[in-house]
Amino acid sequence: MAADIGNAYLNAQCREKVYFTAGMEFGAKKGQCVVVIRAMYGLKTSGAAWRAFLAQTMYALGFKSCKADPDLWMKLGVKND
Repeated sequence: MAADIGNAYLNAQCREKVYFTAGMEFGAKKGQCVVVIRAMYGLKTSGAAWRAFLAQTMYALGFKSCKADPDLWMKLGVKND
């Protein structure tokens, strides 16, 4: 099973400091220097930041990563008959 999660990267913290000049979308702050605090599409490390955030969350929920495919998550349980 695969899924595409819209805005998924925004849940992960940005690992490095990224500065840019605010555009007209920022209204009165246009032209000011701003710092990115959340991972976002287009940054080289966003995928790794999102995967680390997902792994931390999955481990906290009791899932284990498969050794053969680290992106496959399993939760072992006992089947009651």
